[in-house]
Amino acid sequence: MSPLITIEDLRVRAGDRLLVALDALEVGPGECVALVGESGSGKTTVLNAMLGLTGGLRVSGRVVVGGVDVVGADERALGRVRGSAAALISQSPQDSLNPTMRLGTLLRRVLARHGVRGAEARERTADALRSVLLDPGLLRRYPHQVSGGQAQRFAIATAVALRAGVLLADEPTSALDVTVQASVLDLLARLRREQGVALVFVSHDLAVVSGIADRVVVLRDGRVVEAGPAAGVLGAPASAYTRELLDAVPTIGK
Repeated sequence: MSPLITIEDLRVRAGDRLLVALDALEVGPGECVALVGESGSGKTTVLNAMLGLTGGLRVSGRVVVGGVDVVGADERALGRVRGSAAALISQSPQDSLNPTMRLGTLLRRVLARHGVRGAEARERTADALRSVLLDPGLLRRYPHQVSGGQAQRFAIATAVALRAGVLLADEPTSALDVTVQASVLDLLARLRREQGVALVFVSHDLAVVSGIADRVVVLRDGRVVEAGPAAGVLGAPASAYTRELLDAVPTIGK
């Protein structure tokens, strides 16, 4: 099957400073690729490049998401990618939700922006809420009236309702307790398995990554130091930097 994400020769610069140098990456349907590394390693910058959200940075190369090369794409083309082809799940979704609107209003507006209205919007909303195990009554609440786990699942429900084939998750579980974290990870795994969603999972938490990723890309200062199947990279790392990251993972008894 054709990859849903293809990256070739991606370079992201701020002035003369090279922030990211990623030569190649592909993510297929139902696959999870994790981008790991310490803070400032370039993980989120790569994620933003997939949506054309790099602001004043200079971007070159080829970044194809859902059939659209976002590098140099105009706003109309980017509109076909953002939300429709790929959806972003942020670390703190409550911060990106309008506090003056109920969740139901927010979801209806998102769907309407992508041309989904009326009976189809209601059907998609109901299916999406069921998929993330949320009560429809939640849509009557404001963002401050839901928990972090509920807000995270609402963000995923929005992506499901939009039928995005790609989920870009930026530290989606770091602010959650372990019980809610497990339910969110189970949900992401189910979406991959049942709907063929491709997942790019950004995290510094290697314990979480080991349980969800098929492949791992280790970044340091915007460059790849190691990449490959998760079992190999995390179980028998070739890079000294990867070993340092693994040694920093807290374990009982240390």
